[in-house]
Amino acid sequence: MATRITPAERRTSIGQHADMERSIAVSAGQVGSIGLYSSMVTTEPGARTRIHHHGPCETSIYIVSGTARFTFGPTGVEDTFDAEAGDFVYIPAGEIHVEENASTDRQLVVILTRNCPDSHVVYLDGGGDGGTPPPPR
Repeated sequence: MATRITPAERRTSIGQHADMERSIAVSAGQVGSIGLYSSMVTTEPGARTRIHHHGPCETSIYIVSGTARFTFGPTGVEDTFDAEAGDFVYIPAGEIHVEENASTDRQLVVILTRNCPDSHVVYLDGGGDGGTPPPPR
């Protein structure tokens, strides 16, 4: 059944760190999704994630406002690029990377979509973020 999710109905929580907020609209827990996750993520100036990947999940990120910096490669830090408002970023399944708000004075706001039903983060230094593991493929 088609479902409308208003801002008030999204589940908002801390993201990968205290300076990142996830506002989850579509997930297994929110709407019963079996293969899709969508959220709005707001990251404070200068904040960044730990080195991580999203397992078997592909990720699409649309930059709503601000400037994002992505580093990636075999250890997550070999290559880098910035993405600005209006850009899309594609992160392949298993790509080791870091996401950072490149600004020192503006929030970064992105719309994030994955082909898994919940947030799924695998840190290279161990530990998860409380997301439900995706189903086996």
